[in-house]
Order: sequence, then C-alpha cells, then structure tokens
Amino acid sequence: MLRPADLDRDADRLGPVMGLSPSRLLTVYAVAGIGAVAPGGELAALICSAIDRDRVEIKDGDILVVASKVVAKAEGRLAQVGDRAQFEDLVAQHSHGVIAARSFSSAQGPATVAIVRTSAGTVQAAAGLDRSNADGAVVLHPSDPDAAAAQLRSGLERYFGVRLGVIVSDTTSRPWRRGVVDFALGASGVRGLDSQRGRPDDSGRTQQVTERAVADEIAAAADLVKGAARGLPVAVVRGLGDLLDSDHPGAGELNRDEAEDWFRHGHVEAVHAALGSEPAAPPASADGDDDMLTRVSRALAAARGTRARTPGQDHWRMRVTGAGSRILISPSGSGRSSEAGGHRLVEAAIGLGALVDRLHSALFAEELGARVRYTWSSNGAPSGAELTIELVMEDA
Repeated sequence: MLRPADLDRDADRLGPVMGLSPSRLLTVYAVAGIGAVAPGGELAALICSAIDRDRVEIKDGDILVVASKVVAKAEGRLAQVGDRAQFEDLVAQHSHGVIAARSFSSAQGPATVAIVRTSAGTVQAAAGLDRSNADGAVVLHPSDPDAAAAQLRSGLERYFGVRLGVIVSDTTSRPWRRGVVDFALGASGVRGLDSQRGRPDDSGRTQQVTERAVADEIAAAADLVKGAARGLPVAVVRGLGDLLDSDHPGAGELNRDEAEDWFRHGHVEAVHAALGSEPAAPPASADGDDDMLTRVSRALAAARGTRARTPGQDHWRMRVTGAGSRILISPSGSGRSSEAGGHRLVEAAIGLGALVDRLHSALFAEELGARVRYTWSSNGAPSGAELTIELVMEDA
C-alpha cells in the first residue's frame, strides 16, 4: 500500500517541484483526521495537527485544497431554515441576480431551484448554499473566499516553513455537461489562470485565446480523493510548484465579466427580459415536462408583458383554448381612442401585429411555434387572429 512517503519519493524522482517546468508526476493525497469543524474553530491549526498525525511531509510547492464547507463552518457561516420556502428565500438573499429558475417536485411539495450570480462572483445553483452534513443548518459561502485562502496559507506556511498554495474548493454544475465538479472558489499563492496566449503550439502556430483554468483543474483533481461528506475535506497536491505565485490576485480572476458571459440569462429568461415581462411564476419545469396548456399560458403571460410597448396592443385580448392548442386574439371592447395621435384602426392593426410577434417569441422560448390566421372586418380592418400551436422540431 502506498504511503505518503512513497508519493514524496516518486515525485522527487520523476520531476522537480519548484523548477521552471512542471513535474511529469502529479500526486494527490487526502488528509485524514480533520474532525468536526465548529464555528470559531482555528481551521489552520486543525489542518496542521491532522497533517502531523497523518505523517505527511509538507514540501515547498505543495498546494492544499480545502473544502469551502469547513472554511464556512469555521467562520460561523451557518443559517437555520424551517422549510423549502425559507431555503429559497435564503438563496434570494445571497444572490446578485437570477440567471435561470426552474421548478421541480420535492418531498415538501413544489419547489424552485435558481441558478444565480453569488457575492463571490460565481454562477451556481442555489447560490452555492449547502444543506448536507450540516446538522440541519444551511452552510453559506465563506464571507471572502480569496481572503480565507490567504489566511489559511499564511498560517500553514508559518507552521511548516515552506512556500505553499491554497485553494478553497466548492462544487458546481456546468453548461453543456452532466454531473458536478469541484472548482476554485478562493485561492492564494497559486495562479488561477495559465495563459497560453503568445506561446507557440506544437505546430508552431501562435496561440491567441487559450487560457487554462489551472486552479479549477487542481480543485477537481483533489476532489477525486477528498470529500467533506467522507470526513476528508483537505487534500495535498504535489507536482505543480511551477504554478505558485505569491502575488497572484486569487480565484476571483476566474469569474467571467457579466458583459462577456454568453449565458447570463437562461433561454426562457432571456426572452422574458426582452419582452419586458416579469419572471415566470411558477418557473418552467426543470424536467421539461410541463403540459401544453402550461407552456402556452406561460408564453401568453410573457407576451402580455407588464405594459404595452406598441400603440394599439390594449385594443386586443388574448385567451388560450383547446387545452393549449390555440390562442385566440379578439377585440377587447374597450373602445379606446388613439394612443399615439394616429387613426384608431391603424393603431389597432399595428398593436395586433405586435402582439402576434411577441407571441411567436414567447412560444419559441417554450419550444413551440404557431401558424397564424388573421380575420378581417367588412371595412378591411383586422378583427382578430387565431394562432394554432405546434411543436418546434429540432433538426435531426
């Protein structure tokens, strides 16, 4: 069985720890015996004691990955909630903007999961709040993950007398991919990004855009052996000493600016925002199993918006019929006069066209389309429209 000393010997033999080029061997070792972390506990001291008991020799260039949950517990970042609704309120309190929200069924009844931008600048489901292994409490993010990593690094370097990097890791899901991975929520003494810009690739072509998210890769590698749920919240990563940088700003640099974020809205939320509509309540199903009536009703509400943007829209009313198979638009009977100084019938025709276009947009967000048939009065003015709903089929 491999012991920590065996890993040390192999790492020293096969590659430099602090050289200019990276080692060809990466070792990751989970530290046992951290024990329960209580609010106000000296986390650095707990880690040092566990490392000593585990007989792990900490060396120059090592990177310690620490689960954010134990960092938050030591800071006393805990909250109590009584039910799912209170948990969702807590998520909202720790959110800096909802990216997307979806509904699902839980043991406590209907629930909503929201993907939000957190105060740390990350984008995570439920604002990164965690209810597992917390004795009924909710564990919040550390108050400042980069500062927490810096404080831990200072204490660990002082105790072991070596140069280290520290990463505070958390778990997140990813666009386009199933499953969750660990990533660097906070970091100190280690580069978060390794830019390849300006360097030649194997064929000699100068790279223009590539940046490796090395702090996230280190956190993900550490998660293969550690786990707060298994009582192993800390891992030592060896072989990446070339990535240490005491002047690096921390994990915050890994957060993409909102203006550069292609996913700053969910697809339904983006359409609703463009239409000037309130967020859907309840949100779309996380499983995509809403029936046709629910989806069409939600699209109709989005098309109405909070206020009319085009003259003549208020001349019309919309209703869903046929269990969601049709939307009928008919005169509202309000007898409104001109809204923008034009002819009332002209404005009504413009408003009808605007409503139909808004419905097309809102329906497309629900993966639905519509065939439109207009009806006309004897004087040539529009008298309404009927939209027949159809599924939008993806290309095979």
